[in-house]
Amino acid sequence: MRRWLGMGILNNAIRSLLFFFGGVLFVPSLVACGAGPDAMMPTAAATAALPPKPTGTLPAVVIMPVTRPSPSATPRPTPCQLPVQPVLSAAWSEDELGCPITPGSSPINTAYAPFDGGQMLWRSDTDTIYVLYNNGEWDRYPNEWREGDPTYTCGQENDPATPIRGFGRVWCDNEVVRTALGAMTAAEIGDAASVAQEFVNGTILTAPFGDAFVLVGERGIWRRVAK
Repeated sequence: MRRWLGMGILNNAIRSLLFFFGGVLFVPSLVACGAGPDAMMPTAAATAALPPKPTGTLPAVVIMPVTRPSPSATPRPTPCQLPVQPVLSAAWSEDELGCPITPGSSPINTAYAPFDGGQMLWRSDTDTIYVLYNNGEWDRYPNEWREGDPTYTCGQENDPATPIRGFGRVWCDNEVVRTALGAMTAAEIGDAASVAQEFVNGTILTAPFGDAFVLVGERGIWRRVAK
């Protein structure tokens, strides 16, 4: 009885041992027939693809050319189309008067009279009387005296003498002129060889004694240039 009992225990142990070894031996046969020892090694999981390493090269920099404006040429003044009368050239300034707009009038008759507060000039080609005040301003009036009119426009000759003919008409008929000019200081004089010329911004007129009078603007300023 004890012998059978011992044999049973031994048989069960052997079966358990064989089963264990059998399990160990049976597993490789499920992998592959004749596979080497590496076949039992676990396969590493596929790793995710890594981004490429930077090459260290900077992107190309495009340099655009700078366009600089070319310097503009200095504009040259347009030459005047008409010449200045030679006798008037010393008194002419293009910056002041601009270019001539007429060829000029020569010779023309002129008359001149001085006053306490200014002067008077008359030119025959336009029959115009210029009143030049001592403050540098000037004005002009049409000559309204005609042949046959009284020489002394204000009446009889006075002492001091009053201006005559066209000068007297402007002086007597315009209180503003009479007050500003005051009394005449010398007799009127005339000339038959004077010169006048019109410009964009004024007039140049020579007086009977040869000096030039520059009249700037329309009833603007005047200056006198000695001959």
